[in-house]
Amino acid sequence: MHLPILDWAIIAAYLIFSVCIGIYFSRRALKSVDEYFVSGRALPWWLAGISMVASAFAIDTPLGITGLVAKDGIPGVWYAWSFVLGGAGALGAFIFAPLLRRSQIITTAELIELRYDGRPAAFLRGFKGIYFGIFANAITLGWIIKAVWTVSEGVLPGFNPHWLLFSILILTLLYTTLSGLWGIAATDAVQFFIGSAGSIILAVFAWDHIGGMSNLIQGLVERYGAESASLRLSFFPVPGTPFFVTFIVFITLKWWGNPPPAITQRIISSKDETHASFATMIFGIIAFGFNYWPMIFVALVSLVVYPDLARPEAGYVMLIVKLLPTGFLGLMLASLVAAFMSTVDTHINFGASYMVNDIYRRFIKKDASEKHYVRASQASTVLMLALAVLVAYFLESVSEAWYYMSTLTAGYGIVIVVRWFWWRVNAWGEITALAVSGIFSTLLSPRFANAAGYGELVGSIDWAYRFLIIVGLCTLSWLVVCFLTKPTAEEHLKKFCDKVKPFPTFWGPIYRKYPDLGWRLHFKRACFQWAAGAVAMYSFCFGMGHLMFLRVAMGASLIIVSVLLAGLIFVTWRK
Repeated sequence: MHLPILDWAIIAAYLIFSVCIGIYFSRRALKSVDEYFVSGRALPWWLAGISMVASAFAIDTPLGITGLVAKDGIPGVWYAWSFVLGGAGALGAFIFAPLLRRSQIITTAELIELRYDGRPAAFLRGFKGIYFGIFANAITLGWIIKAVWTVSEGVLPGFNPHWLLFSILILTLLYTTLSGLWGIAATDAVQFFIGSAGSIILAVFAWDHIGGMSNLIQGLVERYGAESASLRLSFFPVPGTPFFVTFIVFITLKWWGNPPPAITQRIISSKDETHASFATMIFGIIAFGFNYWPMIFVALVSLVVYPDLARPEAGYVMLIVKLLPTGFLGLMLASLVAAFMSTVDTHINFGASYMVNDIYRRFIKKDASEKHYVRASQASTVLMLALAVLVAYFLESVSEAWYYMSTLTAGYGIVIVVRWFWWRVNAWGEITALAVSGIFSTLLSPRFANAAGYGELVGSIDWAYRFLIIVGLCTLSWLVVCFLTKPTAEEHLKKFCDKVKPFPTFWGPIYRKYPDLGWRLHFKRACFQWAAGAVAMYSFCFGMGHLMFLRVAMGASLIIVSVLLAGLIFVTWRK
């Protein structure tokens, strides 16, 4: 297939616009490391929120959703929906956003030495800088780059995908190194609208091609049978289905954790605590409540139109080529490029922030000028992207990578939540949690087990049960270590509480000795806002889903419930 000139022109116009934005913000971004990585902590809530959504909507997202829907139907999307409860959703908006914004950190690794003391804290900070800022981040970027190859091979057969990828990455690298987070946030705003428009347009053409919802359902019944099709179209997994145990694991254990690094970066870059919370709420509503439904519908259509694909993820790409005419095709491809760039620029920027803030400036060169660190930040941005490209060559499937990353830090999410609320958590406990989760998630990964010769044993254990094993071992280990080792020094904990102002619940001796530190009170009210926020996000999400299936009364009712809960949250927030 050869793209018409109009489609190439649309893509080129978007790329040129992105570079221009980077050039525009370069002078401001290069003033300091704070300006480069956290926008001088001046992002308004609406820009921070939209930037969160754009960075989460990567080019691999529709491919991953297609793979999940092909495997388990709509219930498979609970892989993502479960995080409404956690740091990426309501827990992040109402519990963590104020705490993180008050900390005034640049990275979550920096938080380690704010919360803990001594050599263990220094070691843990450096380890997290490497582990999360470089290793895990490179894997995430790798699967996103892998998705570009999948898309380009399907849309442009005969066109060298390496040259296409190289061109896009160079332009992304250019405006990211020039402008830092300021340029990233500004381009994200544009990328959000282009990406959303492309996703919706493809869903509209898919609807027209399949002949509406009734024909889609009939096509799924013909492929899977009436009972199986009904289970696949349900919003919740049914007990006894293969995905049900995984679903239980996700909604009970997997969502525990602080906001992901990209969201955390926007939170700490916001103007103040209120802007940080509102930005996270906007992200939760749009990302979880709206963005997935057009992708889900197209994924379902692809299962009917292309029932014999060895890789179901490719069905999404094939529908783009099959359905979209000139002009719309260019817009759709521009939206995919936008989704790709908005995620890559975020990850190479915050990856570089770990390299500079938590490794280079903390351990290697401690007393250089601000200009020197800004230049080091630009060099680290280039290095982060190069590492991600190398990782991309070793990935076989986007959805498989998602599942592997889910177990990589299984159980660790619990301790990084508890550390905000319980004074007894120390650096040795967190080190133990990271080590145990990393070791056992690797030992229980099918790829490693096959290479080591015990693949049949691991293959007989479902992913959900492997996850539970890792969580159990990890949690038991860090709790034992915390009680067997000394707690963080009282004076250090006092400084942490004075700056972050956590809830006094479970801070025991620190709260009793220093009751005037300005603790954040009303823990019960915050928990209510978290619960109400989660229900509001789910109500909006499934309200949109029911509307898509033409169940108007149920859809409208759920959206009304969501609005009422949002109003109640706002009233309690003002108080």
